[in-house]
Amino acid sequence: MRIKKDSKGFFARRINSLEYHRAGFELLQFVHRVDATAIPLRIISSVLKVSGAYLGLYLTAQLIDTLLEGRFQESFSWGCAVVASGLIFGVAEELLKKAYAKSAQRCTLAFAVMMREKTASLDYETMEQPQVSDRIYNSERTAQVYGGLGAVVDNYQGLLSGLLEIAGALGMIGALCFTQPTAQDSVLCFAARPAVSVALLFLFLCLTGIYRARQSSGMVKNSEKIMEEYTGVQTTLNYLLSRVMMNLQAAKVIRIYDMKDMLVDNIRKCNEKSDRLFDRMWDTEIKGGLKINLANGFFTLFSYLFVAVKALAGAITIGAFTQYTGAMVKLSGGLQSITMYSTVIKITSVYMADFLELMKLESSHATGTIPVEKRLDGEYEIEFKDVSFQYPGSQEMILKHVDCKLTLKNKLALVGKNGAGKTTFVKLLCRLYEPTEGIITLNGIDIRKYREEEYRELFGVVFQDFKLFAFPLWQNLTAGYEKEDGRIRDSLERAGVWEFASRLPQGTDTLLFVDREGGVDISGGEAQKLALARALYKDAPFVVLDEPTAALDPISEAEVYTKFHEMVKDKTSIYISHRMASCRFCDDIVVFEDGQIVERGSHEELLARQGQYADMWHAQAKYYVAEKVGNQ
Repeated sequence: MRIKKDSKGFFARRINSLEYHRAGFELLQFVHRVDATAIPLRIISSVLKVSGAYLGLYLTAQLIDTLLEGRFQESFSWGCAVVASGLIFGVAEELLKKAYAKSAQRCTLAFAVMMREKTASLDYETMEQPQVSDRIYNSERTAQVYGGLGAVVDNYQGLLSGLLEIAGALGMIGALCFTQPTAQDSVLCFAARPAVSVALLFLFLCLTGIYRARQSSGMVKNSEKIMEEYTGVQTTLNYLLSRVMMNLQAAKVIRIYDMKDMLVDNIRKCNEKSDRLFDRMWDTEIKGGLKINLANGFFTLFSYLFVAVKALAGAITIGAFTQYTGAMVKLSGGLQSITMYSTVIKITSVYMADFLELMKLESSHATGTIPVEKRLDGEYEIEFKDVSFQYPGSQEMILKHVDCKLTLKNKLALVGKNGAGKTTFVKLLCRLYEPTEGIITLNGIDIRKYREEEYRELFGVVFQDFKLFAFPLWQNLTAGYEKEDGRIRDSLERAGVWEFASRLPQGTDTLLFVDREGGVDISGGEAQKLALARALYKDAPFVVLDEPTAALDPISEAEVYTKFHEMVKDKTSIYISHRMASCRFCDDIVVFEDGQIVERGSHEELLARQGQYADMWHAQAKYYVAEKVGNQ
């Protein structure tokens, strides 16, 4: 599946009406997967909180009535009940808070891990698409702003508490509406009649509900507009701070060309724009909050008038007055909670849609089922049959109708100008990409029919843009395979880097790079030799070397060439290079030009043909002569 970028941008997508809860429930499923106790804890907490509040209202009403009627012994019992219920529910709530605070922490940590596990499970072709990294960044930014999965479950707890408060309040207020007045005043009696009470309550709830919904919708739309701009600014700021200012390679350029003031000025402008957008965001929330608080004020005023009429009409006692006014306040609070948390859930669901899409994303590669035959003799035959390839989103064919059979246990060199298709050929060979047209076969079978992980076990590769990690040296070599000390030493010796490794402070246990405390920095040449040793440690039947001497000095380069035959003995090796001198060590040379194979043969055969290879050889030969003279 290749991702199609929304031409209107991510924020043009909308989750309308109740559909946003569908996204919210999907997020809750992830929460449950991380911590099965998270949701039950929140439900229990909400039930206890609301139950305790309404029980407190009832007990307080009974206490007031018994005090007013002079039943002091009974009042003492009701007072003890008020204190006891408050203590019990309070302690239970605090214990639950401690429990789900840990749950929230687990959700926060698991959020980033889930994204990394998902991206690691995707094939390289899908992972390399810019939209995937955009989704990761948008998901992490949303988690920072809105709290991620932990905030999702908290918001739904708030929504549930609001619904429970409304349910409890309507139960109490429903009973209040149907109480009959006893006063003689005709106006009060009319206003306190059940039918009039129900009608007034229904009308006021409808008016306030419509007002709240409109304000909530307006806040969401304004927030979306602001956040669309905010995301663009934050993306630029993140690039400047992380990928430029903290990049060691960029640091050299910055200092040589004195770019500090220019970069700081760009960062300052981004910060200023970010501050303005953040102020707008808060202004929107404050204005929306003030309007909703205004509605709350009118509802509170209505509540007291509504219950007061019932009390003055003799329908309820003074103690019941406190109970029912408390219920009306709870109803108002419940409506406010539903409005607020629904708004937050909608906004979060919209912005976390990238996370959901990322987790649903599937690899574009076919899932093979055939196991790869384990052959001790390494007799594997790979053939490209009329293979063409273009990168996702590009109209240009990088490879064009390539036919090529790899000769077993030979040393094959791929040469050609930059962009000729050499590295793309290797990526297809290793099944990091799949052909746009044509097929690649292993022992006569389309490689897409093999299990991808097993097929890739056939290759030990050193790309020019290889990566070592801030792990101990031996972990960089074994790369997840079983550790064997003798095999580690053998690989390091064959790559010409054993003496360097043995001089490190803790030998092969030494942590590489200074990213972590106690690590040591290594040169580019040493790193490249370690990458070569990693490929040798894997002991795969195919060894692929993409510019393996690019970072080496001439002496080290000559050493690699001299040991090349020994390093890859009994293996099929593929060697990509711009240096024609390296090709003399190879049995077979393939010349690429404009995505096609234009020449193939041995070094002597291609020189005799006087074609493109010969032109490149003679063009570089004068530099080899000059270098030799200079060294003498």
